[in-house]
Amino acid sequence: MNQEAVFSSKKRPFLQPVVGVTSFIFMSMNAFFWTLLVHLVSPLLLLKQSKYEVFAEQSFDWLYNGWVASNEWWFHRVLDVEWELDENMKSDFQHWHLIIANHRSWVDVFVIFAQLRGRRPLPRVFMKQALIWLPLVGTATYIMGFPFMKRYTKTQIEKNPSLAGKDLATTKRSCNRLLKRPNSIMSFVEGTRFSDIKHQQQESPYTCLLKPKAGGVGFILQTMPQTIKQITDITVLYEQSNITGWDLLCGRIGRVKVMVREVALPNTLLASDYRASDKDREHFFAWFNLYWQDKDMRMNHQLNALLDDSKVAGKAFTKGKTSAE
Repeated sequence: MNQEAVFSSKKRPFLQPVVGVTSFIFMSMNAFFWTLLVHLVSPLLLLKQSKYEVFAEQSFDWLYNGWVASNEWWFHRVLDVEWELDENMKSDFQHWHLIIANHRSWVDVFVIFAQLRGRRPLPRVFMKQALIWLPLVGTATYIMGFPFMKRYTKTQIEKNPSLAGKDLATTKRSCNRLLKRPNSIMSFVEGTRFSDIKHQQQESPYTCLLKPKAGGVGFILQTMPQTIKQITDITVLYEQSNITGWDLLCGRIGRVKVMVREVALPNTLLASDYRASDKDREHFFAWFNLYWQDKDMRMNHQLNALLDDSKVAGKAFTKGKTSAE
């Protein structure tokens, strides 16, 4: 596939700025095209008839997949970018899934979509209510059933006690469509992109990860009780120490590897009366921190193995080249 790429900026570094701008224009137009189609299909939801609703939901899934697939086509066939996906991940469209991943760059999103496409329902993401005002994209995600949440601060609740519990009630209502059929929900629990500076500022006890903000996960489990039975844990590993979205747009991406495993939720978390965001908050956080520590140790080992493989491959290539000369 690499040999069929339109061009590779890896071989022509002077073209990288042009490639980056061209990629940005393509991805912007691509997002506009698919979100526009979502808006054109949306009136079917107003008919309040099951056959039209089912058709609309199927259409949204098809359009979502179309957006991801067209991005993948650009990455592979134009930019000569390849991901090393975890081919052992089993396909499952019969259950609800909670996807949790580490977060280094917004490149992660496209890598994870590539891993999930054809194997799991493409994920819905819990979005802040303010994001609905993003042109076309915000309303398209709302139309497609992405759950929007509005959280109230302690100060707001103290000033107006009637707000207590309203955030959970609002989120539950926005999850109604998610509960009608199996879906995936994705969360970056670090809350922000990893960097060495943030890692030092946090004084993170983890080697490869920032401190988790697991409140959102507890919120999801409490909002969708007994629906999610396990966590689909995804680790995205980069050969590059620093990676940005601009690197992807320019096609200057090194080796990227994805590792997937399923982590079963303990029975205590699945009990009907379990409240991960309320009375059982401390218990939930204790369990989640153990899970996060295990993920960090695994990721550290996997990353070291990836870098060692890359070094060996690099030395072998250099040696072969010298011998040929």
